[in-house]
Amino acid sequence: MRKKILFAILIILVSLSPLSSISGDDAVARFRGRMNNTEKLAGTISWTTPTGSIYTGSFRYMRPGMIFVRFTSPPNKTIVSNGKRLWIYDSSSNICGVQELGSGGSGGIAGLISGYSATAFGGGDGYTIQLRAPGRNFPEITLNVDGSFMLRRAILKNQAGQVMSFSLNLLDSTGSVSPGIFNFSVPSNAQVINNPLDIR
Repeated sequence: MRKKILFAILIILVSLSPLSSISGDDAVARFRGRMNNTEKLAGTISWTTPTGSIYTGSFRYMRPGMIFVRFTSPPNKTIVSNGKRLWIYDSSSNICGVQELGSGGSGGIAGLISGYSATAFGGGDGYTIQLRAPGRNFPEITLNVDGSFMLRRAILKNQAGQVMSFSLNLLDSTGSVSPGIFNFSVPSNAQVINNPLDIR
């Protein structure tokens, strides 16, 4: 009798558990909705590269998929996207990578995860969304979001198994953001590398 009662309690607890309350597809839809409905955002960012280097700085975001990041530690690196094109500029080497993002894409993380299969777990104050798509530049992506599905951390694993991550902090959606900063002007004497993310 006790075993039956314990079994019934376990079933109730599992059915009420936030760990089983959301599907991967639902989590992705909520995340996309949250990001796509965020008009503007500013804060600090920490980027860990596949080689273990850590960059920190500030960012500005504006819908749809426009982002401006200036790293201050170490300095000299700027990442800008107007939603259609991505610029990665290193002033110390005077090299600028220019990546075409294609038509129909947002240029942001919400657009990047299109076509992935997803699983999700968590609840209340945050969720983890795990995404997989063999054959993509990043076959595995993990997103950590808060309870409102705002992105707090993204972990991307490439085909070689190398991992890079981004963490967002001190988020502010009330400050002013100028649209002009999202169209990067490449210095005339910079070496330009087109579509570096497509090189394998």
